[in-house]
Amino acid sequence: MKSTLKNMVLVLFSITAVAALLVALVNNITKETIAQTEQRNKDLAKLEVLPAFEGEAELEEKCREIGDFKVNVTTVKANGELVGYAVEAPSITKNGYGDRIYLMVGFVEQDGKTIVSGVKVISQKETPGLGANMLNPGNSLEQSVLGKSPAELTFAVKKDNGSFDALTGSTISSRAYANAVETAYAGYLWAKGELPSEEDAQSGATTTDTTSWATTTECQNETEPEAQKGEVSNE
Repeated sequence: MKSTLKNMVLVLFSITAVAALLVALVNNITKETIAQTEQRNKDLAKLEVLPAFEGEAELEEKCREIGDFKVNVTTVKANGELVGYAVEAPSITKNGYGDRIYLMVGFVEQDGKTIVSGVKVISQKETPGLGANMLNPGNSLEQSVLGKSPAELTFAVKKDNGSFDALTGSTISSRAYANAVETAYAGYLWAKGELPSEEDAQSGATTTDTTSWATTTECQNETEPEAQKGEVSNE
């Protein structure tokens, strides 16, 4: 075939089209696997933020939409006894330096009080060595909430008169982290039927911002799953 500009363009177009088709096929094949892996990681995170227990885990999930965001609350039981609540929540009103922060936060009830039992970062796009240090076990943000009652926290960094020790050089990331914990706590209160009214929040009865929860709806196109027994364990 005679080499002409037209022929060269046709060959390049064909190669590009085939490459795009192959990429699309690979993405389609791996999409389900990736989704299953992400869900598995989230299920494991639900147990990682709660105290260890023996026996099979029983998960009951509830979900609410706040605008474009979803807050998932999982009640975890073992042998019929409540272990705690794992709440997956985003930083709704605060962006991180790279994007919004998504956390899994554990809440347990001890001696009539609610305690934060664990926090795990589900998603973040912060700067390595700075905001991404929120992934490090025992970091200052995590230590600001672990073992403490969320009802006694102010969900802001200390620079803003809050309860959170910001990561060094990462105030924006730290603000988003604090906001995600606040959203998770509001999700926990909602699941328990204890979310204060907007009037209560404005009167200072709680530090949790409840305004955005006034118009929450059940998550669309999702069915409430029955309790999942024996699928995960944190023994």
